[in-house]
Amino acid sequence: MRIDEQAFGAAAVQTLADVVELAAVSPARMSEPLWRRASAAPDAGIAIRAWMALGALRGAAADRAGAAARYRKALARQEDAAGKDSPAIPAILQALAEVVEVRDAIPLLERALIVGRATQGAHHPSNALIEATLSAKLLAAGRTDDALRAAADALAIDQETAGIDHPRAARAMTTLARVLQAQKQMERAESMYRLALSIDERAYGPAHAQTRTDARTLAKFLRDTGRPEEAAELEKRAAGR
Repeated sequence: MRIDEQAFGAAAVQTLADVVELAAVSPARMSEPLWRRASAAPDAGIAIRAWMALGALRGAAADRAGAAARYRKALARQEDAAGKDSPAIPAILQALAEVVEVRDAIPLLERALIVGRATQGAHHPSNALIEATLSAKLLAAGRTDDALRAAADALAIDQETAGIDHPRAARAMTTLARVLQAQKQMERAESMYRLALSIDERAYGPAHAQTRTDARTLAKFLRDTGRPEEAAELEKRAAGR
């Protein structure tokens, strides 16, 4: 970075590209000023990457408003550089949706899905993640029928693109199970929770963090439905006992 700064100047594209690479491997407290410097780059790609990183840093610090402001900067630069329907838009919208209120997140995710389908195809794996996130937000808003459709779509995409026994499908099953539970479809919800656990257990092993998370999720469901003994056994598995 110092060599290019001396050769090309502090604001040169090559120098700022070096700043980005240094920021990417630096601790958070050291990377933030580097990302701020890169965010002023005239090169849109460098600036967008910097604003996204700054948003993530603010999000990690529980500063949701600060994160949202920075993601909106990234969104504006991307729209100016490549248009409102460019392929990079959905990822920015999804990041923004995670740090704003539910009522604001839902239209952001709906827009992300429209753009994602148009640019990547209806069954692209990235759309499954958007659908799953949208389902969770719709559920939080009390729109359970809409949440169910989004969760089912996410599962269908993941099963088609990754396979019925892939951990991505397990993730979508858990999303679907939460909606089914909210709709009091307890048998179907339990089936989804158990399938997710079995898939991740086969894929990762019983001691993996994701498998233990699945076990705890199912255990909570069993406690909520009046089966504390079964829940206790799963909690032991989740704890590695």
